[in-house]
Amino acid sequence: MSRLILRHFRPHAYDSARCSRLLERYPHGSSPRRLFSNSLRTESGHNKWSTIKHTKFANDAVKNMMAMKHSRAIVAAAKIGGTDPDSNARLYNAIEAAKRVSVTKKTIESALRRAAGLGSGDGKVVLENVTYEAIGPGASAIVIEALTDNKARTVTSVRTCLTKQACQLGPALFFFDRKGVIRIIKRTVPEGSEGTPSVIDFDEIFEHAIEAGAEDIEQLEPDEEAEGVEAELPVYQILVDPVDTAKVAQEMKDSYGYDIKEMGIEYVPKIESTVELTDSQGETMRKVVESLNEIDDVQDVYTNAK
Repeated sequence: MSRLILRHFRPHAYDSARCSRLLERYPHGSSPRRLFSNSLRTESGHNKWSTIKHTKFANDAVKNMMAMKHSRAIVAAAKIGGTDPDSNARLYNAIEAAKRVSVTKKTIESALRRAAGLGSGDGKVVLENVTYEAIGPGASAIVIEALTDNKARTVTSVRTCLTKQACQLGPALFFFDRKGVIRIIKRTVPEGSEGTPSVIDFDEIFEHAIEAGAEDIEQLEPDEEAEGVEAELPVYQILVDPVDTAKVAQEMKDSYGYDIKEMGIEYVPKIESTVELTDSQGETMRKVVESLNEIDDVQDVYTNAK
């Protein structure tokens, strides 16, 4: 009989009616991978360390560098999956990431226009997606995704950055799962209005996520960079099969009224593989992630460190 695995959840949430609905959804003979949790951001290594790259835009030089980096990501995403962000989860995430660091609308539109004509001939630049694996402080695992027109240059930059912090390239991908990731909020106060948002029952969000096709859902802390009412709203992270990312996000938005903050395909650390770092190891990890993100070609950095 199929099993639905539930972890870190309130016992009262699973009455007989709910269990019946779940079993109807996943009948005998199917092999669903459904793992649900209710945990805070600090339990997720990737969430904790990935926020570093959103907090260091202090001068124009850095802002210009980040604009170029996000522009390249948009071009690559559009080239792979088309220029419609509603059907291209990777492009949607690239555009939203650019907006979060104030990349101008003009720059984003220019990147989309370039994507339409990007090719290998006539002197045009060919961008390749590359993934590097590394061993970090405290035997933690690091995965680095880059977008480059010169792989030799990029790997040299990555290796140099790692070596400076006593880290090295090495096998790490088996500590992660490749997942579609959707981060949502639920507004109870209209956008632009004043007022205190009311609490949304997690059981309700759980039900919606199941119906939409989620594999895992967790409650994160409110976005530290958000303003106004949104700063008080918890963020919910949904994990899905990568091919279902856009479909599930659209379902959560259209059928249940959630706002999509981010969606994309990410490396998510396996629960059993997460590593607890000491204070000094954590400081080293911070330096590693920051310096990797300063490399022009690097797009994302993931770790299994808590």
